[in-house]
Amino acid sequence: MTESTSPADQSQRALILGCGYVGSALAQTLARAGCDVTATTTRAENVDRVRALGATPAVVTLTETDRLHDLLHDRAVVYLCVAAGRGGQSYREVYLEGAQSLLHAIRGTSVARIVYTSSTRVYAQDDGSWVDEDSDTRPSDENGRILVETERVLLGAGSQAADSGQIAVTVLRLGGIHGPGRELSGRIHAAAGTTRNDGGAFVNLIHRDDIVAAMVTLGRIHHHGVLNLVSDEPILRRELYDRILANAGLAPIEWQASDGDALRGKRVRNDLLKRTLGVSLRSRL
Repeated sequence: MTESTSPADQSQRALILGCGYVGSALAQTLARAGCDVTATTTRAENVDRVRALGATPAVVTLTETDRLHDLLHDRAVVYLCVAAGRGGQSYREVYLEGAQSLLHAIRGTSVARIVYTSSTRVYAQDDGSWVDEDSDTRPSDENGRILVETERVLLGAGSQAADSGQIAVTVLRLGGIHGPGRELSGRIHAAAGTTRNDGGAFVNLIHRDDIVAAMVTLGRIHHHGVLNLVSDEPILRRELYDRILANAGLAPIEWQASDGDALRGKRVRNDLLKRTLGVSLRSRL
């Protein structure tokens, strides 16, 4: 993603909740720009890693509202980029209950913005159609419904506070994340020479660096609402896989027809994000 301004306001005070793949890159980018960054982890063994990024580490969970309140009291921006998958925590605990705890802890603090990383998983469309931020969000699975409810809770609280100019909440619906250490090639090479029937499904991807750039920009502006963050062109899975396997000189996939080879998945638009932030995304497929 390219920007016409410097990476971040030198006086910005940010709290990053969740210092995983995206949160770590965000912490390092903000710290290098001279921002005062605190980043949380739930495990004490990660403290040195967080500190090496240039951030002040804090070992805390989203259930510790008093501790969170202390961390938030002088912060201007909160980046909520926690993820389920470790420690046996459920989607409900990590996302919905975590967001509710954050909103409780944020009362009486100086926070003006929340940027939350959600997912294009909230769109259940599976006919190859285009979707945008106004499209229906009716996922068929429980975890998807929890993501929708988490968005609703955060945006609702932000709307109430926005009337007094106190806080804005941006929900970033991310496509499939790739980037350093999560290269597409590493995953796709394992499919060489196999037989699959999902080649007609659209894939919506986004590079980690574009996510970080968008989040940095949103930390500087007052935006309330939903933005899709995906690469410019959705791509059919068979086209993506065939290209990467051919470039690597690996055996192609044998694609079998499924449901008459009808298009599947959805194509996610990112026009609103590019207009709102005044940026262009970098293509790395």
